[in-house]
Amino acid sequence: MPTPFRRALVTGASSGIGRALVLELASRGTAVVALARRRERLALLAAEVHARHPAAPPVVVLELDVTDGDALASAITRADREAPFDLVVANAGVGLGAPAAELTRAAVERTFAVNVLAAATTLQAALPGMLARRRGTLCGVSSLAGSGGMPGSGAYAASKAALSTLLETFAIDLAGSGVRVCDVQPGYVHSEMTAGARHPLPLVWSAERAAAHIVARLERGAVRVRFPWPLVLALDGLRLLPRWVWRALLRRIARAR
Repeated sequence: MPTPFRRALVTGASSGIGRALVLELASRGTAVVALARRRERLALLAAEVHARHPAAPPVVVLELDVTDGDALASAITRADREAPFDLVVANAGVGLGAPAAELTRAAVERTFAVNVLAAATTLQAALPGMLARRRGTLCGVSSLAGSGGMPGSGAYAASKAALSTLLETFAIDLAGSGVRVCDVQPGYVHSEMTAGARHPLPLVWSAERAAAHIVARLERGAVRVRFPWPLVLALDGLRLLPRWVWRALLRRIARAR
């Protein structure tokens, strides 16, 4: 039977999957803390939750830049002490794509600061409380792009691969502790990140569909959530091919853009 979450934290909550997750969790009666940089959007999100679900617990908003590691860790620790989280979703992410010859150091640093370091800080800050209670779910939103090199997306794909490896290691280290770790690996999802894409978005999902799928799977105890399944199967099949074949196919895709 699905187990609903009582209190959850979602980072990157002002848009995309994060915003949709807040709405989905609130619709199921979860008290949500929504964390992001944009105060106005967080306020609108809290108002929308109240308008849609007046009986749901009010959304608590935290205006914060996740790259401020000390402030992020302190805010999560304080919020967990006030009322324990049983779900924490490290969702904040950026996708600063560029071909290798155009990729800047600043873009790489920003991508890893948000997609890896901030995610690690989010999960680590929530962990002590969950360990003490011997229950809870830590969730990171990585990407199917982390399965291997992607044309024009080196920093993004590498950061998501790093996050997936981090989550897998957390799961190994925390086995038997009562704390579950889940790696969410979406394919293409309509969001601000994909709005300016200059290439096709095969099998793209809406953020709302993605959020409903993620929460349903989390409630059922999933430790890995990957979607959409046709793209998952295609990528898994390609990974079975020799490495040179994989690279040749991706180079052809890159030239066709």
